[in-house]
Amino acid sequence: MWGGLRPIPSRLVLDIATLVSLLYCAVSSPDVTSNNTTVLLATVFTTIATAGLTKRWTLTFPMLPFLVLQCLRRVTFVVEWKWAGVFIGSLSVGLIFVSAALSVLFPAVELASPIPGNYNVGIIDLHLPVDFSEGVRRGSLLGTQNQDSVTARLLYPTNEAPTDMPYLDPESAALLCAELMKAGAPGPLKSLSWMLHTWRLTRLRAKRNAQPPFSCEKFPLAIYSHGLTGIAAIYSYQALNLASQGTVVLMVDHTDQSAIAVKRRDSSHLLYDSSLISNVYMKGNEVEYVRKRRAQTDHRVEECLSALEVLKSLNRRDISDLKSVGVSFVNKLEVSDVTVMGHSFGGCTALALAAQRPDLVSAVVAHEPAVDWMPDAARRSLFPPEKQEGSAAPYTGGTGGYEDQYEEEKKKEGFDTQDGKSSSIHTVNMLFLYSQEWADVGWGAYPQIKGMHARKQLGPKFGTSDVGVIHKAKHQEFSDTCMLTPVWLARATGLTGERNPHETA
Repeated sequence: MWGGLRPIPSRLVLDIATLVSLLYCAVSSPDVTSNNTTVLLATVFTTIATAGLTKRWTLTFPMLPFLVLQCLRRVTFVVEWKWAGVFIGSLSVGLIFVSAALSVLFPAVELASPIPGNYNVGIIDLHLPVDFSEGVRRGSLLGTQNQDSVTARLLYPTNEAPTDMPYLDPESAALLCAELMKAGAPGPLKSLSWMLHTWRLTRLRAKRNAQPPFSCEKFPLAIYSHGLTGIAAIYSYQALNLASQGTVVLMVDHTDQSAIAVKRRDSSHLLYDSSLISNVYMKGNEVEYVRKRRAQTDHRVEECLSALEVLKSLNRRDISDLKSVGVSFVNKLEVSDVTVMGHSFGGCTALALAAQRPDLVSAVVAHEPAVDWMPDAARRSLFPPEKQEGSAAPYTGGTGGYEDQYEEEKKKEGFDTQDGKSSSIHTVNMLFLYSQEWADVGWGAYPQIKGMHARKQLGPKFGTSDVGVIHKAKHQEFSDTCMLTPVWLARATGLTGERNPHETA
């Protein structure tokens, strides 16, 4: 019925019970001494207590006129009108059927539990203390001279039993829903943030502030960078699976204003800036638009590098955010095993980081990377002339070509190793994963990446680099969005492909 989505069992039971109770109230006597009034009041109270006014709007919105009609049934002069009972009863039953239809069309769904692994998953939301002075000196950061922390979510292995914890931060959930609708919904729906409030009922199977396993085992690290208008939370399913298999995953909320909303240490929020699209891209200035995105990538790389440095340091000492919850990772991290990951803008960020500091990275996993948004030196590193020999579709620099001379760009962005030799991203194993949507149109430099792989020129000579395509999948299916959005709506708006979104996740 729901195209593979998984309704929350407890919520489904409450929805059915609410509809049955309202139907009983509609067809039974409204005598205030009868059970009718008691059932009506109990139903309204339970619905609002468990879902508020908007989290289950499919019930509460039709319930408001239903309550008005039920009050009219108790007014003497209305009851005395010959056709009043029939008219009010018919409208009441009609509203119940409308509510039932809406509840089926817009189910409150749960995020799938991670694929069973060796561990349960712990989660900590924290602000990593960072030093951005080097990034500021290089001019790679956008307005963060006074910033001293990176907002992040840490998912990691634990042996503690999981609980149901909110998918979205309760303090930020309403704002996130409003900003997501404003950024992604069609014009008439942009202000209807309550349409996403069912996401506020979604839970994760994890344990907040759990202790990592008490063992001698050390866990590999992963850094995950979100896409445009994303946040760390909407990539939770990927991170949950990695953590359950024994990886410590740090998910960064970027402050280049590409994130939909970032909660800072002082509880204020940095919101998504849509002006690049409205004031630059939509006015036909594509080259300027892409170059500004490349500047944002520089910023994102600096954030990830700073966050990675702090993450590695946790193997030696605890930071205040961890001390406050009594969690320690001292001597539990394999700091030499680091995978950098990301989707779309995040995939571009992961590749640019690996191109800038391949010495820090063991592998890169790029989900549909926005390759055109990589800085000049990173694109040169990914597509050097010697790896394009024999290519049927050579890479020529992307939108606007290369802006700076190669040597000047290397010096500016730090693409040299400490011994003075040029670094290359191809010393790192890479996995490129595309949806069929992007592969079919060649976005994300798919033809060039696929060609390099076919010629055995992708990554180290004897490495394990690979390129894959998810059959009948769409771009957004790398995030949790398609597992939370009604499939009929996601397909109508192009978010989801033909397959069950839980299969492509």
